[in-house]
Amino acid sequence: MLLTVSSRYTYKQLQLITVDVINTINLKLDIPSILTGPHTSIRRRLTTTSTTGVTTTTAGITSTITAGISTARNTINMSKQHTHVMSLVGKMIPPLSGKLHKGQAGRVGVLGGSHDYTGAPYFSAMGAMRFGADLAHVICEPSAGAVIKTYSPDLIVHGILKEGRDMGEIKEELKGIMSRLHVLIIGPGLGRDEHMQSCARIAFELAREMDGMAVVVDADGLWLVQNDPKVVLDWPGVPRIILTPNVMEFKRLCQAMQIDDKSDPTTLCPRLAQALQNLTIIQKGPTDIISNGLTVPSSFVVDGGKKDVLQVEVEGGLKRVGGQGDILSGSTGVLMAWGTEWAKGTFEHVGQPKPSEELAKNLPLLAAYGASTFNRTVSKRGFEKKGRSMVTGDLVEMVGEVYEEVFGSAQSADEKGKL
Repeated sequence: MLLTVSSRYTYKQLQLITVDVINTINLKLDIPSILTGPHTSIRRRLTTTSTTGVTTTTAGITSTITAGISTARNTINMSKQHTHVMSLVGKMIPPLSGKLHKGQAGRVGVLGGSHDYTGAPYFSAMGAMRFGADLAHVICEPSAGAVIKTYSPDLIVHGILKEGRDMGEIKEELKGIMSRLHVLIIGPGLGRDEHMQSCARIAFELAREMDGMAVVVDADGLWLVQNDPKVVLDWPGVPRIILTPNVMEFKRLCQAMQIDDKSDPTTLCPRLAQALQNLTIIQKGPTDIISNGLTVPSSFVVDGGKKDVLQVEVEGGLKRVGGQGDILSGSTGVLMAWGTEWAKGTFEHVGQPKPSEELAKNLPLLAAYGASTFNRTVSKRGFEKKGRSMVTGDLVEMVGEVYEEVFGSAQSADEKGKL
């Protein structure tokens, strides 16, 4: 590689040239050091005086190029890491096949929907359907149920959480509904009144009894966790629980578990996960940080080494609108539903073998990573299309096309379908 830099460039322009040079290098090859060996002459050529009269020293340009190469290496490694983890996420997705019957590719429940909130459970459940779930149930307060039914006939709505009703009756009816689900999403539109919080507490108890049923917790489900952490503790086996807190929800959870929330975010997330017995957390932010409090499994890591957290740096949209988190909870729930059935061997007869023991233990990490990547991408596409006018309803309509962008087009195992 030959690099010639004229004295007409300013220092800032030389920085940009450095980026351009790095971008021309074949990313499949190791980036050579342009500061040693046959590239030593470059340092002499870069010692010059710019047209602005600012002397660009060897040390300064050397530092610029070194930093640029380091950034490029990190970008390449991050891209390889992301591609690898997403390939593992892809293994969770069941093929489209006429040999599967209705419900095998995801039965998702959303516990939420109260007197004040009807949009959130709809966005979570419909987001799950658009993502690929076969069936979506909404378990809610009766007046909310009447409204949610008008939003879409595709959702199965159970308005059973009536205030004043005997809690034993609610528990029995809730148990019957939950027994048909692969995953329960607790929190969208739940509200913080005592009755709805008590219903959520019952749901956690039932999920624990159901061999540690997969659970995704968001919004006011997290309010319950911060006030009563016991609801997510002491689950059988490896906890299949995913929390999806935003900045304020994460801060309150840290305070509830007596963790200093002013530390490095990449250390905070695993510390909180450890305090909650190694459930999985998606710490939403400029970069989504994902951890279960343990070292990231070796099968997740490219080129060896250890990682304490997974980070999703996929670009998102510039507008943060209410309801985006509900689409995240819905897609997370579907991936957990698929992963649960994948681990059971449900899809072996359509050519999808069971996961390794390590992958089976870490399904929540995979689901969280895939859903985070998807949600950030759909946010970006929605913003590109709608700008400041973007609302979550726009994103729901884009879920299908963005799913194909992120995970690929229809993954078919055969050509024959059935009703």
